Amino acid sequence: MPEGDSLYKIAAMLRCLVGGEVRALESPLPGLEDAVDRAPGMRVSATEARGKNLLIWLAAAGEDASHAIYTHLRMTGSWHLYRPGAEWKKPSHRMRVRLDVCLGDGTRWHAVCFSAPVVEWLSAFAVRQHPVLSTLGPDMLADSLHVDDIIARLRIDGHRAIGDAIMDQRLVAGIGNVYKSELLFIERIDPFAPVRALDDDTLRRLIETARTWMRRNLGPGRRRTRWDSRGKRTWVYDKSGDPCGHCGEPIRMTRQGDLGRSTYYCPRCQGVGDSGGRASRRRGRIVVRGAGE
Repeated sequence: MPEGDSLYKIAAMLRCLVGGEVRALESPLPGLEDAVDRAPGMRVSATEARGKNLLIWLAAAGEDASHAIYTHLRMTGSWHLYRPGAEWKKPSHRMRVRLDVCLGDGTRWHAVCFSAPVVEWLSAFAVRQHPVLSTLGPDMLADSLHVDDIIARLRIDGHRAIGDAIMDQRLVAGIGNVYKSELLFIERIDPFAPVRALDDDTLRRLIETARTWMRRNLGPGRRRTRWDSRGKRTWVYDKSGDPCGHCGEPIRMTRQGDLGRSTYYCPRCQGVGDSGGRASRRRGRIVVRGAGE
């Protein structure tokens, strides 16, 4: 599933549409008939990422944004940009919505969403009342981040495992499986430790490290949380059975939480099973530097 940084990159890619007039909207999905009828003639006013959610805002002439195309891509969805007549990289039967947009200089774009399981046409009022969008926690990539607010949200259910809690988009928006596993490894935190076992300084470092790495990954290229001479991009994610890059212990994977999400971890580095739920402090945290630092 795309995580918060991926959605910000998609929103940035689609920002070339802003200011353009919608010439046509096409969708085979039931429930989007009103969008097909009303979107032509409206202009694209903004593209916005909220955690793992994407909104393309539309407005009639002389009005503020009044409607939005809302998509949640989950594991299968993607957005593409094409010039008119260009060959699509995915089959047309996977198209969920297509926007034909003309900019003021005559440039035309086709923005095509493929295979998204969630595509909705929402009024601005419906966005505010939406059962998902209205309950999102603080966005990890928002211009300003109130860390104390996130800590307070995480502590609402202190018995919940930290590896499960930081994936709850109602508590903090944007962190998914990859970042969950990588960040807990970098900060040497046992994924199965209850939130109540972690002090505020530990949670603050975890949140700040999450923001740092997600912001680093807003540029071009594939996501990474690791640089080394062999080109490895992650420490533990999707590496079950491989030796830990820090201590050599085999990395493990366990399903966690009600949804059974995969959690990858090093039992030695992260002190899994230690009393208190943290690795020994003398082991310290992993110091990770970006390229060129």
